[in-house]
Amino acid sequence: MRWLMYLMLVSAYPLYAKENVEAFAKAYKSKSMEKACTIGRHLFRQNMRDENILIATGHACAEVDFIDFIGVLQQRMGESAQSRKAAVYFSTLLLQKRLISQFMHEDIDLSLYRLPMTDHILSEVYEALHNGHYQTIKADPKHLRIGDEMNYIDLFVDQKVYVNRYVAGKLIEEHRYR
Repeated sequence: MRWLMYLMLVSAYPLYAKENVEAFAKAYKSKSMEKACTIGRHLFRQNMRDENILIATGHACAEVDFIDFIGVLQQRMGESAQSRKAAVYFSTLLLQKRLISQFMHEDIDLSLYRLPMTDHILSEVYEALHNGHYQTIKADPKHLRIGDEMNYIDLFVDQKVYVNRYVAGKLIEEHRYR
């Protein structure tokens, strides 16, 4: 009897996994990145090895600021040139996030670390901090502004690092990083 239950579970698993892959593809194509990230993380826990799905999951999770997860995800990548490139992108975002956090909490010197530039907001913030292109609003707790009077990034720290983008003086993006 136990053997029959095991056989049923094993035979049903591919159908379940296929259903999740289809749901993931649908969410990703419709640009529902939070849902794609959630489903992709679930597929990863199911030991998914398809690098295309891992790359898309990492992209979706980066879009919704699950940066710590993409650090774990990139460890399974490396079979193809495309996956190695994605792994470098994910590692870069993770390192930028960590260095920005250290800068905000401990005031480390970022000019020592040269990192690749990406299209993610973390890269924009990192480059500004690295080059000293920011204004200090408050020293403790640290609160910085990157940009001009109307178009800027507001960067401050509480327990988390907060990154808010303003365009024409209006808040258009909010990011929170542990």
